[in-house]
Amino acid sequence: MLRSFVRGLLGRLLGYGGLLLGFWWLREALLEVNYPVGVLGGLTILAAMYMVVGGRRRPNSAIQAELAELSETELSRSEEDNPGDSLDGRDESNQLPP
Repeated sequence: MLRSFVRGLLGRLLGYGGLLLGFWWLREALLEVNYPVGVLGGLTILAAMYMVVGGRRRPNSAIQAELAELSETELSRSEEDNPGDSLDGRDESNQLPP
């Protein structure tokens, strides 16, 4: 759990730093008309977005470990106890108004 937290945090921080660097390179390329720096900035932005998304993704083993920790009652509870109308407590969702 701690390892996935650190991995996610590090991936996001590196990704956000990469986005900042990539947009700065794009700005410099547009100000000085420097095409290689612009291409490098665009590639850096794409790689940084991949890192941000990769930092949010969890491996299947972490998901399975969390599911194993849940009790049977939490997994079997899929519907609300009272599926009625939340405003006045009546279940008239299948009737048209007058």
